Amino acid sequence: MTLGSLSMALLRVNYRLLRVPLQLAEDVGMAYLDEQAPARLAYEGLLLQCDRAAAYLLDDEYAAARVGELRRHRAAVRLRIARRHQRLDAESAALLDLQRVRFERRQRTNGTGRA
Repeated sequence: MTLGSLSMALLRVNYRLLRVPLQLAEDVGMAYLDEQAPARLAYEGLLLQCDRAAAYLLDDEYAAARVGELRRHRAAVRLRIARRHQRLDAESAALLDLQRVRFERRQRTNGTGRA
């Protein structure tokens, strides 16, 4: 084992020790928040960036695996958010169409319609 590989191994151990309280905060503190809460998504983004840097700089396989896991989780959450927004947009458009039909019907029955 060379001095460089020994120092990288020590840095990896230090990162994993640093990651323990961050993971604890995620498991305990962020568990109370909704999966789609902006604070939780921001915290997961911070963890993702930290793990990505550790995977690249320290050649840490554990951090690389965590990056993949977090990316899949965040992608699934973002997909659910996008689907919810799409559903709300469709519901809003349907409501606007209904209101437009009611308005036009009221205009015709009051005799103020131009058609």
